[in-house]
Amino acid sequence: MIKRESTTMTPDSTEQIGELSDALREARKELNHYGELLLTIQKSILPHQLPLVPSLDLAVHFADADGVGGDFYDVHPIGPDRWAIVIADVVGHGLAAAALLGMVHALGSAVRGQDSAPSPGASLSLVNQPLATRYLANSGQYVTAFVGQYDARTKVLTYASAGHPYPRLIREHSLLRLDSANGLPLGISATSVYEEASVQLLPGDRLVLITDGITESTNAGNEFFGDQRLDAVVMTAATTAQELLQYVVNSVQTFRAGRPAGDDETCLVALVQPGPAAIPEPRK
Repeated sequence: MIKRESTTMTPDSTEQIGELSDALREARKELNHYGELLLTIQKSILPHQLPLVPSLDLAVHFADADGVGGDFYDVHPIGPDRWAIVIADVVGHGLAAAALLGMVHALGSAVRGQDSAPSPGASLSLVNQPLATRYLANSGQYVTAFVGQYDARTKVLTYASAGHPYPRLIREHSLLRLDSANGLPLGISATSVYEEASVQLLPGDRLVLITDGITESTNAGNEFFGDQRLDAVVMTAATTAQELLQYVVNSVQTFRAGRPAGDDETCLVALVQPGPAAIPEPRK
């Protein structure tokens, strides 16, 4: 004969379950509080509207996957006729990525506050050093970043990259990859060296910078949007940065066919103009 164990709830077990439910409810409230705090911080460090940059028409798309995320972008002046163009991506997304992003932004602000603006490669090295030796040491986390310095007078872009997806430069009917200066992601090795490269931009050139949430967006068959699809989209003729940006965003969303984004997405587009800057639209 099989003896069946009693499944009757005792007063003690009922009380324990109630206590666990209360603790779980409080933990969720606390987590939501931290999420709201990190979201506020993230919104404060991302520019609400891109600045007027002489000879550049700018547009940006930013979308986080979980309310808060680890993508970052910025365009800011660093001297007469010189502008920094930055895009970065913390590995992963969600609360942990957002918290790390806040720290990276603080380090970047410290570098930015120096008397003279460091070069792109030097900027990456200055941020990488404390990440690799202290904050991210042996953590398995890292940050990819692209830093460019644009001279609005000469239209020369000097850049360095820390493992970030390469920007695309579209010139007439050609697509060029700005991948001549690429080093390890930030936070992996304190001895990383970040080389620099320069490119002469011409009126009509289009520059497209992304985070990997764009190319790694997936459809119902778990197929990546990928580099080839993005290459085809950015070759579409466009007369403004916003128009080209919308082509990219619409193509990715159509590819996903209503599926939610699996990662944060950022796309920054710059169109080189012969004359003064166009007024960028506020970030949606």
